[in-house]
Amino acid sequence: MVMCKRILSFSCLLLSACSPNKAVFLDYAASAQINEKALEKFNAVSLLDGNSSGFNYHAKILSAIEKESADTVARKINADSGDQIVFVGNASMANNIAILGVAGNHKKCHFISYKMEHKSVLNVFKYLENIGHDVTYLDVDRYGYINPDQLEKSIRKDTKLISIQMFNSEIGTIQNVEAIGKIARRHGVLFHSDASQSFCKYDIDVKKMNIDLLTISGYKIGSPAGIAVLYVKDRGKLKPILFGSGDKLSPGTKPTALIASFASAIENFQFDKVAVAENFRILVDELLKIGDVYVNSKTPSHVVSVSIDGVLLKDILERIKNYSFSAGCSCLGQERSNVMSAIDPDGKLPACTLRISFSDRVKPKELVEFARVLKKEVLQLRGEKKIGNGCTSENSKKLEELNDILKKL
Repeated sequence: MVMCKRILSFSCLLLSACSPNKAVFLDYAASAQINEKALEKFNAVSLLDGNSSGFNYHAKILSAIEKESADTVARKINADSGDQIVFVGNASMANNIAILGVAGNHKKCHFISYKMEHKSVLNVFKYLENIGHDVTYLDVDRYGYINPDQLEKSIRKDTKLISIQMFNSEIGTIQNVEAIGKIARRHGVLFHSDASQSFCKYDIDVKKMNIDLLTISGYKIGSPAGIAVLYVKDRGKLKPILFGSGDKLSPGTKPTALIASFASAIENFQFDKVAVAENFRILVDELLKIGDVYVNSKTPSHVVSVSIDGVLLKDILERIKNYSFSAGCSCLGQERSNVMSAIDPDGKLPACTLRISFSDRVKPKELVEFARVLKKEVLQLRGEKKIGNGCTSENSKKLEELNDILKKL
């Protein structure tokens, strides 16, 4: 009880320090707000008795809820049946089941991916390389798009799977998955796509796109975290990597309440693509007014990535308190992201990169105001001449030079 009070007190302190009326959420790609109806569905189903893996009256009710939810997902992506929908805990798990499931049917084979993939895909392929499989990682252009010709030329007789992300959450690249699917189908190769960021926001038709395996996530569209889906066109193409009772690809007791909330989130999700595209254009125009900035996002979407010259990321984060956005920078002790390395292999872009992501509920004036605040802080930091063109402050450089001199004495 004492611990609960402390947690509540801490939460109230956070809210008072940065109240929702003042703070603007611009990290939509990280997580969407839980949909009220999806939450209501979760709460209602959570109160039901039983376990869907049983055979009694209560189990049949829960099992029916799960089947109805699977059918809802299937209809959304134009799948043939709810039987092709596999409910899992998260998108990373779905990616693992898909890729390792294909690999499990072959002693040694070839895979194709690309250099901007999510770590839950890249790390699986690194593992497969370590145990004898071959993987080709396609290059991308300045804005993250693969070259279809390079993809087709990379296909070998032993190529079993192409895995290309549909929407990149870091810079907002939307790949032409329909073109990729046609190439895969022409060569008889399975096609997997991680659509965690694009599901419900942009049109997905697994038949038209020739997708064999599709990863989608619940909390990106308003369901509670802890539920995702792997669409599997043909279950026979995957060897199970998890073992237990129930679904061979995802064994164990199903979280019926989360599954039902996922379906409810789909039914109630709203995303005005026209409004989002307009927000994108407005924000980009305002960011360019700062000067010496490089916009890494080309196609209008809910994600804008911008690299800013002459400032340190940590200084931006320290000074801008009333906006939530994402960023990544080697100056903060982090490795440079594989996405930025892919679009900028020579390291010419500034190290300070911000990701601003928004829903259709964000008002244009809020984005304009954010850009105005960002411009003010950037110009002030540049005026203070705290840093040069790189990641290290001028003072730090001088201290390093002095230390080198002292070491030589």
